[in-house]
Amino acid sequence: MDDLLAEFIAETREMLGTISGEIVAWETDPTDRQRLDAVFRFVHTVKGSCGFLDLTHLQRVSHEAENALSDLRDGKRQPNPRLVSAILAIIDRIGEMVDALERGEEIDEAIDEPLIAALNAADDGEETIAIPHPSTTELRNPARSIRVPLELLDRLMGGVSDLVLARNELSRQLRRSLGDDQVETAFERMSVCVAEMRDAITWARMQRIESLFAALPRLVRDLSAELGKSVQLEIDGADVELDREMIEMLRDPLTHIVRNALDHGIETPDQRTEAGKPRDGVLRIGARQSGNQIQIRVADDGRGIDPQKLRARAIESRSVASDTANGMSEAELLDLVFQPGVSTADTVSTVSGRGVGMDIVRSNVERIGGTIHVESHVGQGTTLSLLVPLTLTIIPALIFGVGGGRYAIPRASIEEIVSLDKERARLERVGGTEIAKVRGRRLPVVRVAAMFGAEGTADDPSETADARHLVIVRSSRRERFAVMVSAVFDHEELVVKPAPPCIMGSGIYAGTALPDNGLPLLLLDIAGLASAAGLRLSLADYSDEEAGDAQRKTASPDALMFIDLDGKRRAVRMGLVERIIDTDVDAIAERAGLLRLVKDGETIPVVASAPLPETGIVRLLRLSDGSRAITYAITSGTADVAPLPEEFEPAARPGRVAGVAVHEGEAVELLDAHFLFSEFSAGPAPRTGKPRCLVVGGDDLWRHELLAPLIELAGYEVTFDENEDAALVIDASDADAVARDDRDNVVRLTADPSPGEGRLYRYDRTGIVDALHARLKARG
Repeated sequence: MDDLLAEFIAETREMLGTISGEIVAWETDPTDRQRLDAVFRFVHTVKGSCGFLDLTHLQRVSHEAENALSDLRDGKRQPNPRLVSAILAIIDRIGEMVDALERGEEIDEAIDEPLIAALNAADDGEETIAIPHPSTTELRNPARSIRVPLELLDRLMGGVSDLVLARNELSRQLRRSLGDDQVETAFERMSVCVAEMRDAITWARMQRIESLFAALPRLVRDLSAELGKSVQLEIDGADVELDREMIEMLRDPLTHIVRNALDHGIETPDQRTEAGKPRDGVLRIGARQSGNQIQIRVADDGRGIDPQKLRARAIESRSVASDTANGMSEAELLDLVFQPGVSTADTVSTVSGRGVGMDIVRSNVERIGGTIHVESHVGQGTTLSLLVPLTLTIIPALIFGVGGGRYAIPRASIEEIVSLDKERARLERVGGTEIAKVRGRRLPVVRVAAMFGAEGTADDPSETADARHLVIVRSSRRERFAVMVSAVFDHEELVVKPAPPCIMGSGIYAGTALPDNGLPLLLLDIAGLASAAGLRLSLADYSDEEAGDAQRKTASPDALMFIDLDGKRRAVRMGLVERIIDTDVDAIAERAGLLRLVKDGETIPVVASAPLPETGIVRLLRLSDGSRAITYAITSGTADVAPLPEEFEPAARPGRVAGVAVHEGEAVELLDAHFLFSEFSAGPAPRTGKPRCLVVGGDDLWRHELLAPLIELAGYEVTFDENEDAALVIDASDADAVARDDRDNVVRLTADPSPGEGRLYRYDRTGIVDALHARLKARG
């Protein structure tokens, strides 16, 4: 295939991706001259290119469509549903012929004459013929090119990975022969340059999510007509960019979600009228970028999902035991929609209702490192939220060791890390299955070393090579198990590539990666790991643990221990550490009164306890409160995950250090993350006898890792269980009221730095503590 024909095919496919939506939008408003002109330009461009490339048959079909559209523009013909359908069929046929050209196949001309006849006879009042449809109306396979072929970008990425390996080997050899620190500094700088090149290649793979949304107007139009419904589609955020491969992976899940919303979400016009709603239903689809993730929301204003109906269907299909289902909250019942065999549809249609599909949707979303969540209100509608990584090729991951080898787990799948050295978990066997008991909950255990044949190796002479840490992971929102490993290393963003078929065929690996140290490793597939271990995960296995979630959250978490730039040993709560970044010090400079790191198109504040080195590489902890981020500079030495000491002596005055404790015979200072976020953006265990403060609202990360330590250091016991009695309440929900009658004990917080009357900014640490003391004093 010559270059001109290949370019024609790629450009035509790209235009096809958007033109169907323009036609549907034009049909709803025939007076929209701008959209009519856009459709006309498409067929005119195709016709002109066909003449240049001598594609006579394709030229004739596009010419007939151009004539019809020209008559519409001149007012000689009026748009009507049959004419629009005929034009859609012509455009589908153009797509088919482009596919045939790429494959080098002969074009079957038999369907084209009836298509052209239907196009010319589609005016009102005429005895028209049936409009023949091409063999498929689905979106064709997209061109494998953006500006350059993706295969070339993949080769470039592979070349960069090989360059990192070669660079590391050369660095080791030179250090042995020269022992010169300057050589090491030069190679570290080169490593940063290679990483930047890798990032640039990754961004070259990005594409507007518009190509994912483009087929939806046509899908909504056709399916609404088939179901006898009237639905208005609203799309927002089409300019958000996403990795091209990620877009393809999301196409099927999104299509299934939309079909479900239309089939048994949105009601018929008569049903909506009886319910006091507008006759036209509304389906809203939007996308937005949040850090290195993309959120896609699909919301309808239909009948909603009845949790009690889901409960009955789940029990009927034996997806969950009746006792367990009867003890579920409304949110847990809604989550049953993702269980195989569970459907709220009363009848099976050609679109949905068999209880299959949503479980596959969740599996496909989780396979690419994403999550999916459902919210619904009976009679008001349903919203499905998908949160997926920005790119398939870069995944934040935890690197761990097993029997001398190194592996990685996607960070999105990890709930917490528990050390076995301090007996923070107890192992037991129940019915032949190994179980870990962690703060009252029981989880099945997967011994990775045993699966890999690494137990009792010479590299680790201990009784078992993996018995040091439990990495508690989840394959979905409620399915959890523990992975036993021998060592926990850094959090790092990994560039992931497919492994050879002989490795991927095992089902437990998601690909290979090359971390910054140049040692290749394998990324584990969490769901595949559970399946290979023979775990049978179900909602019934975890019903008891969910009831005690609030009590578990108050237990002492893990911390990341490190040596600070001033030489002191310090720690930060592990839940706040998003990842560890090694960057050239030249990327950090004072801007707007603060040290800031410029990376990946954003500026992030940098906190340092001592001056940064003048040259070379600096290591940063990226800390996140769930919506904002700062970085904290540390030495390049080892950072270890360890249990947070239970007792801290508070610092003499508010500052970057919250308190000090003894860990393994050494003094360790705990960073006050609340102070850091208060200054730059943006404690002791509870004892009996202290006044109790209930915290409600706000996201889990912020209230558990930032707000709770501040309250504890102020001398209060913290609880998150609304069923417990509490002297004081902190409402961080930004809502107008808290679900309590006694309002004189409530301190209301907001994320707005300029709070209204009766509220405090959530990073006003002095105001929060003073308000707690004042309300406690007022209550005597």
